[in-house]
This record gives sequence, structure tokens and C-alpha cells, in this order.
Amino acid sequence: MATTDAGSPITGSAETRKCRNPEVPMERPEGSIQCRVFWGSREVSRWDRPKSRERLRRAVARLLLPQGFPESVSPDYGRYQCWDSLQALCSSLCSSLSARAVLEAVGVGDGAASVTGAALTWLLRDGVGIVTRIVFVWLQGSHLDCEAKQWRLVADVLNDVALVMEILAPHWLSLGPALLVMAAAARCVVGVAGGATRAALAVHQARRDNVADVAAKDSSQETLVNGAGLLLSLLLLPLLDGRPWLTWAALGLLLAAHLGSNMAALGSLTLTSLNRPRLRLAIGWALRGGGAGGERGVVSPGVGGVELELPRPEQVNPREPLLPGFGSRLRLHLGAPLERLVSSEAEFRKALECGTPDYIIVLRPSQGRVSVGLRRGAPSVSALFGCAQALLLEQLLGPPLGGAATALGRKLAPLQRRLQSCPAGAVPWGVVAETSRLFRELGPALLRGLEAAGWDTQRPLLATDEWSLEWAEPAPGHAHE
Repeated sequence: MATTDAGSPITGSAETRKCRNPEVPMERPEGSIQCRVFWGSREVSRWDRPKSRERLRRAVARLLLPQGFPESVSPDYGRYQCWDSLQALCSSLCSSLSARAVLEAVGVGDGAASVTGAALTWLLRDGVGIVTRIVFVWLQGSHLDCEAKQWRLVADVLNDVALVMEILAPHWLSLGPALLVMAAAARCVVGVAGGATRAALAVHQARRDNVADVAAKDSSQETLVNGAGLLLSLLLLPLLDGRPWLTWAALGLLLAAHLGSNMAALGSLTLTSLNRPRLRLAIGWALRGGGAGGERGVVSPGVGGVELELPRPEQVNPREPLLPGFGSRLRLHLGAPLERLVSSEAEFRKALECGTPDYIIVLRPSQGRVSVGLRRGAPSVSALFGCAQALLLEQLLGPPLGGAATALGRKLAPLQRRLQSCPAGAVPWGVVAETSRLFRELGPALLRGLEAAGWDTQRPLLATDEWSLEWAEPAPGHAHE
């Protein structure tokens, strides 16, 4: 007689066990153990061996999906990966078209071409690519985490530009080497930006500290898609051979599908981390509301009896600009050095009077610049507060806060009029001082409101520079314009 691990007998014949419905509780003698078996979130029978189709489904899931899917990943994982796989397939087919063009451009099939010339062109491509990669990492490496969606799109656009230049190279023989070199430089930026942003998005998607598993399964999916692209390329290239207009038509369709699927993939993401564009949109919502659609955010207690309304991540992400730098009126330097903040000791004293104990702000509207100096040893949340105050000042430089504004926006409307009437070239110290006093209460309320709306305030991605300042004591008193 078969027994359970605990030694209790398992009743019923093999025929009965095989045909029993797993949803119906099994009749068991007193003292036996009842156990239900699950595969992920699905309940399975304890007795039936899995069918071939079920075993295949589990094997495919182990190969392509993170363990514990869908509970182990973010809710937007499935939509993003579907669109990402489509764009990878389009990119693979485009790359097949460009590979033939690159070989023609370096002289394959041309009896008059020099082997040395082809080798030099290839080495020049590699050399320029190495330099481009180093320079790009030096200039933008620290911003790839903070603007993952934006640089992901930039990488895909540059990839398409590189493909077009490679396909044009054999048709303009005099410019062929130059086009190949520029395409190689663009591809190096694509490699760095694409790989870095892919890692940043894997951190967002992993919900069980399973970043490595998510990244590995993403690579597995991409390999499968590239294999499918290879098979389709074997069918496509013979059809396009000797038909340039058909080649360009196919390329145009593939590039359009590639960019469209990329936009859809990025639009499906709902990132909960706070970067500058998303924090800017949240501050704008707190002042102006949800816009013509009449959307409502999460309302929480604000300052002076004024409620604070903040949007949820799913309300902000679709509005986030997908190109770096778009949507900003001021160049914001968070964690600026002293020489970027002030030009004299008197100006520094003024900044201390108008600042907060943990950071100081210098706004120069005529130069389109706002700088935030962080105090050495200040709490980590000071960077978030300083960035939020700088973005609030930026909003006050925008359209008037009229009747459609929120209660907080209407409260700040007089301050906006003071700021916009400030003489050209002057630093509006009085407005900076007023917002600093406001943020002593608004800052903590803003933090609580963002958390209540579903934002992750523990790991903001604000591109904070490493400079910090140490001063003896802020000078007492209030500044006036």
C-alpha cells in the first residue's frame, strides 16, 4: 500500500486516483494529510503526470521567462517584452540588408578593389568606434540610469541612422568609407546606451531581487528572435537581390515598424522611480492639476490647510518626453560647485540667507539656469527637496497659474507674478527665499504625498553631481528683492 511522507495511507485504487477531479476534495481517512500542489499561480493535480503539452509549456517558460513569472516581475513586463521582441526582429532584418551593403562598400565582389584598402577601412571603423565609445561614456554615462527611456529611444534611432548610412555606402563610392566610419560611431553609441538602459530597465522589472534572472531571460528571448530573423533573412535577401527599389521599400517598412514598436514598448513602461522629467511632471500636476482631461491624482494634506494633489506613476509615464532635454525651461545643475553657484562672497551670503539649512539655490532666469548647492553631510533626501524646489521655480516661470490651477497653484500665483516681473539679469532672491520657507513644510508633505501616490522615493534618479559645500552657519535674516 502506498503511503504519504508522513506515513498515512493513500486510499483509493490507481484508477480512481487517475480519474479524480483535482478540484473536488479527496475523501480521506481521519489523520491523513491534505495537500494542494501549485505551479506558480496555477493549481495542478497531485496524481496525474503532466501531459506532453504541459511539459513543453513549462520547459519554454523556464527558457524564456523569469522564474516565478508573472509574480516575480513588474506588471508591465509582458507588454514591454512583446513590443521589444518585435523591434528586435525588425532590427535583425534591417541588419541583414545592411550587412550585404557593408561588404559591397569595402570591395567584396569588385575585382578592382584593394585588399589593403578594405582592411584599412575596416580598421578605421573599429578605431573610430573605440574613441566614440569612450567619449560617449565620459559625457553621458552617469545619465543613462536617470533617463533610461529617453536614451533607449536615442539608441534605437541611431541604430536606424547607422543602417541607412551603411546601405547608402556602396552607392556613393567616394563617400563610402566616411559613411561606414560614421555608421560605426553611431553603432558604438547604440551598444553602450542600449546595454546600459537594458540593465536599468531590468532593475525596474525585477520584483524579487532577480535582476540577473530577468536579464538572462531577456537575452534568451533576444537570441530566439534573432534566430527567427536569420531564417526570415534567408528568405528575404534572394527576393531583394538586384531590385534596389524593392530593397528601399522593404527597408522603409522595417524601419517604420522598428521605431513604432520601440515607441509602443517605451509607452508601455510604468516606472515608479523619480527622475527629473517625472518629478517635473509631478510638480506641474501639483500646481496645475491633470489638464483638460480632468484626471484626479492622490490628494494628501499640504501646507497651511491647502491640499496637495499628486499624480500616480501610471498617469505620469505616458506624458514623459522621450527625448533627453525636452520639456525643461531651465538647465538644472543639482550638486553644483561653488563657482557655478555664485560669483562673489556677497552673493554667497545672500544665497545662505535665502536657502535652507541643507541646500542653497541660485536662480538666474536670464541665463536659463538654476543651480543647487548641497551641504556636506546633509540627509540624502535633501537632493530630492532641492531638485523639487528648483523645478517649482521653473514652473513659476511658465504659463500663468490661473483659475484652472490647483489650490496650491492659486496660492503661489502672486509669487509667480513677482518672479516674472524681476528685472532682466537679476537674481530673484526674494522669490527664492519665499520658496525656501515654503519648502520647510512643503518638502516633507511632498515626500509623503509622492509615497502615497505610489512613487519610490528611496532611490531617486536625479543625476546629482558629486560636489558638496560646507559652511559654518547660515546667516539669519530674510532677503528682499
